[in-house]
Amino acid sequence: MLVRNLIFNRTRIPLLNKALNVTALRHKAIYNNIANANTVNYRRKEVDFASYLRAQVEKPPVTGRKTNNMHLNVGGVDPNAQPRINEPEPGPNATGINNVDIDMEMAGLAENHLMYNIGAKLISGQFAGIRKSITGQARA
Repeated sequence: MLVRNLIFNRTRIPLLNKALNVTALRHKAIYNNIANANTVNYRRKEVDFASYLRAQVEKPPVTGRKTNNMHLNVGGVDPNAQPRINEPEPGPNATGINNVDIDMEMAGLAENHLMYNIGAKLISGQFAGIRKSITGQARA
């Protein structure tokens, strides 16, 4: 288990895994919006994909050193941070039913589908690279 974590942490696998989790959650939010497009007073949901991913990648301006298990992590990436579905400020109610714009939701779904496929291909490539290094194969 420890060796596996050491190998994976030296790759992009943890970040790509988080990206796949966020796109899966975003799919859920978009599907709910599409399913409730005709529900009276439904408020559209969204997942803030960019800010969550940015928080996982960017280095914080302040870092600390944990010298005791009782100390909190200072400036590091929060390992327990999870993306969340939230309700943005209500936009225009163009349909008279709710604030879901079906065209925008379908466009968001297509974009999110592409992001998921890219993430899946990238993580597959990372595992293929690990597999090649274990088996000693230089080429596919």
